[in-house]
Amino acid sequence: MSASSSSDVTDSLGFYSSQHDIQEVFRQGKPLECKPVITIPETRSRRRARLQLLRFSSPVYRLPSEILSLIFTEYCLMSLIGPDKKMFPHTVITQVCSTWRQVAHGTPRLWSRFQASYGPDGFEVTSETMSTWLSRSGALPLDVAFRPKDASFSPAPNLFESLGSFAHRIRTLYMVIPLHTLLPLTSGFPSLTALNIRLIRDDPTKSRMRAKDKTLLPSFLRNSPRLTDLTFVGSDLSEEMIPKVLGLLVPTSPLKILQLIVAAEACHILMDPLVYLRILSGSCNSLVHCTLRCPQWMSGIAVPDMAFPHLQTLDLLDWHDECESRFLNAITVPSLRYFRTNHTYHGGFVNESFASDLIGLQTRSSAQLKTFELLGMHELPIDDIFSILAVFPTIQALGLNHCELEIPRLMQGLAYREDEPLLVPELRNFSFKNLLLKPKGSDRHIADMVESRNLITNDDEHNRPSNLNRIVKLTVTFEKHSLSQAVTKRLKNCGITELVLDEKKKKKGI
Repeated sequence: MSASSSSDVTDSLGFYSSQHDIQEVFRQGKPLECKPVITIPETRSRRRARLQLLRFSSPVYRLPSEILSLIFTEYCLMSLIGPDKKMFPHTVITQVCSTWRQVAHGTPRLWSRFQASYGPDGFEVTSETMSTWLSRSGALPLDVAFRPKDASFSPAPNLFESLGSFAHRIRTLYMVIPLHTLLPLTSGFPSLTALNIRLIRDDPTKSRMRAKDKTLLPSFLRNSPRLTDLTFVGSDLSEEMIPKVLGLLVPTSPLKILQLIVAAEACHILMDPLVYLRILSGSCNSLVHCTLRCPQWMSGIAVPDMAFPHLQTLDLLDWHDECESRFLNAITVPSLRYFRTNHTYHGGFVNESFASDLIGLQTRSSAQLKTFELLGMHELPIDDIFSILAVFPTIQALGLNHCELEIPRLMQGLAYREDEPLLVPELRNFSFKNLLLKPKGSDRHIADMVESRNLITNDDEHNRPSNLNRIVKLTVTFEKHSLSQAVTKRLKNCGITELVLDEKKKKKGI
């Protein structure tokens, strides 16, 4: 007889509670009396009742359902699904007990965010799983995200078809998907406020099959009147697919934030600039932050003038030099506070018109620029940099990174000298990251420049310009050289609040 069966029989016979009682019965010569037999199912029922009483005696089970609901919501919405986690936190909660499962299923906010990582070693995402999940969210706005574990893995074909039944409630949508999955998405999203689409490498047979179709599909944002934040990242696009994909992204509502990063599969591919600028033109009066990258433009097509009265951030990524010049000469940005042009991977070689383009932009705009950064602007003359900085006297953060500039002339131009014009007097943050120290031993000029701005004696304090700021954040790094110990010591004594000197470390033998 097993231990559990023996326990059931013992409980059903109801023997006397103690050994003393049994000895007393034998002493008096009375026969043992047995209680009525209790069946095993009834015994188990009594045990369940006792367990229920014990559960209710626990503090967590005395909490009201509303409090449990708030705890579950905070736990689930704040928990991130890492690569080592095999279950959603929602699933963990619903498997504790029936009470927790009932409370969790009755909390719509708990199911208003759906984040799926599909692919090898990811979660198995099916249309049924997603539909069951989102149907528990009641009538709340939805935040949906699809992230593949492997860039070569595609989601289930009917996954986005099932998403269409919830399209009217989707508030934010993040998708990392192949191109052929994007094209059929033509349903409207009336509640959508933020959209982030990143294309991954597609199946060549499927993408080329779509490319042969010359029919331009209507924008799937045509019924999204609340959309204000649009991010699109697409690379390796063919010449036929570029206008088709951009046509899908034309918004009908004015955007405030736009990240439009489009790269062709080959450098020789040319595109009509009007197709790209069409996405910007409808949001000229509302854009605040803008990050742009596009393939090389066709020549002979006039770029229309565009004014962005509220644009504060403009970030240009790897533009072709001639296209960048045409764009800068066509825009007006009176509210611009942050400007960066990044030529780390493309362009930035001997652009003779770059300085005049920026000077013309500032002449039209009169912007109070605060942050100015150049990345990968190779062979840009020092005099051009000085000419640019002269028309932006309000710059407080300056970055000249990977431009391979000669240090002595640059630092002498930025240094403070009495009775000489001072560039960027409000400078507080300076970043200078380069591959080489050109020429060798010129790092002392960096310390000279910083000391001229930060270490002014009491005798010279009355002559100090009222708008001259001290540098409080300095970043100086060289990948193939190290700063001398003397220069490092001088910089550390300049009263800089945040100093980053990532000196080159010599490799030690093992």
